[in-house]
Amino acid sequence: MSTQAQDLVAGRSCDGCTMCCKLLAIDVLQKPRGVWCSHCDQKHGCTIYESRPDPCRGFYCGYLRLPQIDDRWKPSKAKFLINYEDAANRIVIHADPARPDAWRADPYLKTIRQWAASARQQGGMVLVWAGSRATIVLPDREIELGTVREDQLIVPVERRTPRGIDVTFEVRDP
Repeated sequence: MSTQAQDLVAGRSCDGCTMCCKLLAIDVLQKPRGVWCSHCDQKHGCTIYESRPDPCRGFYCGYLRLPQIDDRWKPSKAKFLINYEDAANRIVIHADPARPDAWRADPYLKTIRQWAASARQQGGMVLVWAGSRATIVLPDREIELGTVREDQLIVPVERRTPRGIDVTFEVRDP
């Protein structure tokens, strides 16, 4: 499902924020995650805005789409952005590699853990990227996966424990 301008939270904008230009990987521009796009002027935005590629044209971060979060969640302030990946059924936090733990601060972590609980009930997950380093957020803990390549998969693995079934995550080659 694509987001349209009419689906965005009224009164919110990208003004003063270019974090998506750093935090997201854009394959058509050969831009890796966590590196500034060569077309980004950090003070003014995209220098190829009118001809920007479709992945950029259709992207709206969680701050622009989620009315339940406030201005503290604007990526330029929070130092991370929120996205939802339908195909993978996961909420993704893209953290600035220069501030990889910003999402763990108040008020963010409590809300992100709530999202993790809801996602888990729906068979999804919350994933944090800080550059190429990945962390899974669960309602009660985090699982550090370390460096994960773009071509690798993150899969849930159920394990029997004396207290029942525990879910963990592993990185696998395709």
